[in-house]
Amino acid sequence: MQRPEDLEVYLYSYGPRGKVSIGQKTVVLEPDLFIALEGAGTFGGISLEERLQSLLEGGKDLEKFASKLHGESTKRGHASLSTSVFVQLEVRSCSRIGSMLLVAARFGSYLQESQRRKKVEASYLLCPKEINVKGLGSAYQDSIKACFDVYSRFCKEGIPMEDARYILPLGVKTSVFVSTTLEAMIPLIKLGLEAKSPELIPDEVKVLANKISSILSQVSPVLFRARMKFNGELTTYPLSNPFKNEDVVTKIATESGLPSEPKLLDFRTIGGESVLSCISEYAKMENLGPLSHLIHATMLEPMSLAAYHQAIRHRTVPTAVESIYTAVRRALKDVEKWVVVPPTINRNASMREQFLNAASMALRTYEELVASGASPASAVYIIPQAVKVYAVRLYDGFNLLYPIGFVATRTCSYAQHEERGIAYRLWTAVSKVNELIGSMMGEKCKLLGYCPERDWCPIILKYREYDDGIHQRFSNI
Repeated sequence: MQRPEDLEVYLYSYGPRGKVSIGQKTVVLEPDLFIALEGAGTFGGISLEERLQSLLEGGKDLEKFASKLHGESTKRGHASLSTSVFVQLEVRSCSRIGSMLLVAARFGSYLQESQRRKKVEASYLLCPKEINVKGLGSAYQDSIKACFDVYSRFCKEGIPMEDARYILPLGVKTSVFVSTTLEAMIPLIKLGLEAKSPELIPDEVKVLANKISSILSQVSPVLFRARMKFNGELTTYPLSNPFKNEDVVTKIATESGLPSEPKLLDFRTIGGESVLSCISEYAKMENLGPLSHLIHATMLEPMSLAAYHQAIRHRTVPTAVESIYTAVRRALKDVEKWVVVPPTINRNASMREQFLNAASMALRTYEELVASGASPASAVYIIPQAVKVYAVRLYDGFNLLYPIGFVATRTCSYAQHEERGIAYRLWTAVSKVNELIGSMMGEKCKLLGYCPERDWCPIILKYREYDDGIHQRFSNI
């Protein structure tokens, strides 16, 4: 069985880089020098070529120039330089754990092999190195195979792949295309290389951090080195990370009564009545932009790990998640309450029993592995994606009111069923505290006036007359 630590990272492209002509000479600019020259341009409005020519004519050492500029800028906390280096990577054969952290960086774009659309094969199953080293491979493999067998049986019996996948453990490989910046990778790198509780951070994350660090060291060695020297607490944008000790998210959930459904924690408009009085006027002008960041709804959301993995990819919604280890301890006490059974499985008594038995076996295996000396970070690979965690998510006006925001896109009938349920409950909760804003929310077909999907569904009939002919006309626009 393949190990998650054997993942591969491929660099496809990077930048900015280019060639410039200085007199009869062509100079190749790699990211370090390119960005240093543009950074120096903030002090003087001359072209990059003119800045470079001035340095060359003055006999300046270009490497020292770049090193000094990047060192001085990064130690002052300026991120405009490190966000200017971009890379396009493909990460292959990582687990759902690795991808969960990869896609959690908000300032990037990710295209991931989807378990909703691609059937998982037995060759996709992964076993962490530590499990085998400590002689625990047999118990782990028996349990992961039992989960995979239930998954395969469900798929053969007509259960949609997106529902059958819930019983699959986190130790299943995937691939991810990542288009991001140097700065966006720093939180993941620091998590992997500087973890304060290494027993909670899977070795795969450390491997991933090392491989990405190696690539960034080749792409932009001077700037990467300077950025990594800027150390200390709170020096990176926070990464939504479930591989940690219990924290405030669990406390919020506990104080809220550990709700089984999403709960609105707070709703407010910055500016109060003055903002509310403008909303209708701006809406008529179709110009909600000035208000998009002045409206906030905060939700406490219980969801499966499968849904959480998808939720964090909605990058415009800041998300804080509780410890996965806390979630596992709850599920061990009451599997029926703390795992999510998809509706197509839940309504069949035999399938529900098979699902819960496999989930219970996986959870007990986790417990046995830890009791036998495995770290929680290795044992967690056996945990099914159905296990429920709590997340706190912050929705602004863009995500409440725009046709490409969270509520509109996730209430679509094509959306994942858990995320769809969360979006409708968010809409309902906001409507109760602010009828005006609630009336302006809705599915994207309501807000757009047509269905942008290939095949339309009856939802749009709640708002307007619609048929195949009308849909075809909009599809041809």
